[in-house]
Amino acid sequence: MEHGFCVILTKYRLFQGIALYHSLKNNMKDLKMFILCMDDETYEVLLKLNLENMMLIHVKEIENELLLIKKRERPLNAYCWTLKPIFLEHIINQVKDINQVTYLDADTYFFSDPSAILEEVANCSVLLSKHNFTRNLKSVESLCGKYNSGFVSFKRDENEFSALKWWKEKCLEWCDDKADKGKFGDQKYLDEIPLIFSGVCEIKTTGVNIGFWNHGRYKANIYNGKVHINNVALILYHFAGFRLLNEREFLFKVGFKKEFTSYIYDPYIKVLQGVIAHIKAVEPHCDEYFMNGEEIVQGSTIYTLER
Repeated sequence: MEHGFCVILTKYRLFQGIALYHSLKNNMKDLKMFILCMDDETYEVLLKLNLENMMLIHVKEIENELLLIKKRERPLNAYCWTLKPIFLEHIINQVKDINQVTYLDADTYFFSDPSAILEEVANCSVLLSKHNFTRNLKSVESLCGKYNSGFVSFKRDENEFSALKWWKEKCLEWCDDKADKGKFGDQKYLDEIPLIFSGVCEIKTTGVNIGFWNHGRYKANIYNGKVHINNVALILYHFAGFRLLNEREFLFKVGFKKEFTSYIYDPYIKVLQGVIAHIKAVEPHCDEYFMNGEEIVQGSTIYTLER
C-alpha cells in the first residue's frame, strides 16, 4: 500500500515542519510528503531547499470562492484547521497511487519508525489518535475532544470518502480557535466520526502522539540510544504549545519531568537549530518566521539555551 503524509505549513511553522520531514526521512523508507504552503515565503523557501520526496502545493491551488470567504472570516490558525480535510481530500483525488494519507501537525516529530502505526490501518478506513489526558486534565476533553487532530489517517475506500466529506463539510460550516457549544476547531468533530461511520479505529500502538496533556502517564529513559517511554520506544511526540521565539529561546508548557526535557526537548531543539541554520543559508531574512513573544500564553515558560 502506497502511503503519504501531509502537513499544512505557514512560515511560522516552517522550521518545525522541516524538522518533522527529517524525522520521517530518517525513520522510514519510501517517504512521500505533501506540503500545503500557506504563504509565498514557505513555498519559496521549500522550493530552494528542494527536499527529496517532498511535494509542494501552494494554497492558491486549492482555494475557491468559498474558501476565500472563510479565509477572510477566520483567524489564520482556524483557517489552516479548516483546510485539513480539504487537503486530505485533494491528495486522495489527485494522487492516484496513494492509498492512505496521514495528516500530521507541523509540531509533531518521529523518534522511531512509524510502521507499527501504519500497519494498524490495514483493516481500518480511518485511524484516530486519543488524547489520553491525564486525570488532572480530563475535564479538558469535553472542550477539546477525545481525539487529537494532529494525527489523522485515512485509507482510500468508501468509508473514508464518506467520513472525510462529512468532516470537510463540518469544518466549512464552523471552525474557530475558541470552544463554542460543544465544538472546537476541526478537532471536536472527530468525536462523532466513530459514531456515524464504520471502519474507524483508534491507535493502539504505544508511544504515539505523546504530548503535554498525557506525559504524566509516562516515564522517559534512553535504551540502546533510543528514547523510550514506559520501556517502549517512543514513536511520535507532539510538541504542542512549543514555540520558537528566536534561535536560543523557546516557549513550552511548564511542569515537565526533567527526563522529558533532557531526552525529548533538548534533542528536538538541537535539530531545530540545525534547520534554522540550513534555512538561513538560502533565506537570510528568515528571522521573521519566529513567533512573536507577545503570544506567550498562561501555563507556558520561556526556556533559554545556555551558550
